[in-house]
Amino acid sequence: MNTGLMNLLMLMILGIGYMFGFTKLQQRFFAKFSSPTKNQAVLIVFVSSLIMAGINLCHVADLTNQAVTFFIANNQLANAITYAIGYFAGMWIFSLILFRMSYVLVGMLTSENEDVELTKNNLELAWTHAIIIIVLAFLIAPALINIAASFIPYPKFPSAG
Repeated sequence: MNTGLMNLLMLMILGIGYMFGFTKLQQRFFAKFSSPTKNQAVLIVFVSSLIMAGINLCHVADLTNQAVTFFIANNQLANAITYAIGYFAGMWIFSLILFRMSYVLVGMLTSENEDVELTKNNLELAWTHAIIIIVLAFLIAPALINIAASFIPYPKFPSAG
């Protein structure tokens, strides 16, 4: 099979699984705010968590593409699959942790109880949380990807000095 096509299929399957799993877990988390439907504030935070996960997914997909291409070029299909699954699983867990940590951060920045305020449809708090989580994803994901990239065993070249 063509390397590009195999890479595309792997990224597509892992990406769909990543977003589907993250969405389902977030729906379960936000179910406590439903009475009987989610209000605007809850929807804002829910959608922002999906955007944050999507930002993280874009970064990890780029790294995974590079890793899979490298391993397939070196006839290491098992490593290509292992790294791809590992990177996606790691970023999925990181996205969950980042979302939960954003709750702590917003709780420290505001005097209100976030759960109560979201239930009361506090849009200001919802937008504050949404912006914080999206900006954190843009700031942290590239640094996390740099760390993850260091695990790919690229060949070392001698220095020219």
